[in-house]
Amino acid sequence: MPRRYTLGKRAEAQADTRRRIVAATLQLYRAAGVSGASVAAIARAADVAPATVRNQFPGPTDLASAAAEEVLAQLKMPDVSIFVGAGGPIERLERLLVEMAAFFERGAEWWAVREADRSQGNAWAGPEARYEAGIAALIRAAVDPLGNDSAIVATVGTVLVQVYFSVRSVGLTSDAAVDLERSLLVPWLQARLNTF
Repeated sequence: MPRRYTLGKRAEAQADTRRRIVAATLQLYRAAGVSGASVAAIARAADVAPATVRNQFPGPTDLASAAAEEVLAQLKMPDVSIFVGAGGPIERLERLLVEMAAFFERGAEWWAVREADRSQGNAWAGPEARYEAGIAALIRAAVDPLGNDSAIVATVGTVLVQVYFSVRSVGLTSDAAVDLERSLLVPWLQARLNTF
């Protein structure tokens, strides 16, 4: 007699299988980088057949994309709620600097994986584009009413990311990096707001 499937249970089992595959993928990324996470290795780590991995993630970047989305979810990327109660653009900018620094620190192990992946063709390109769009949206919200000025958004974005990681790479603390970003951006933004 054929087995009976309950739709809800089957969907739940598929979702569980998908989660196990993504978790196994992340485990392998940590240990061996993106290039070390073959379908066979992922299947072994997730305790599923290789065909199940390909079934759940049929496209060549589908699994890497799902893994990157999971990383961003686990790291809790800031959203516009960080600005609730802020007094204006300067205070919003300062909150953005602090919250993004905390986000960068939470993701320290993943930045190395991401950088190594770029040499492999950047399987995380789709989620990375959404991540960068999210940062740009946060910057626009922070500097409002100047959020439509692309030069302002680009400048804040450059300092927010490039200066932060450059300063951290020479051994300064996260707080020191935020203080430097603040000293560069706050007077500059204030001057722009005064001429707005």
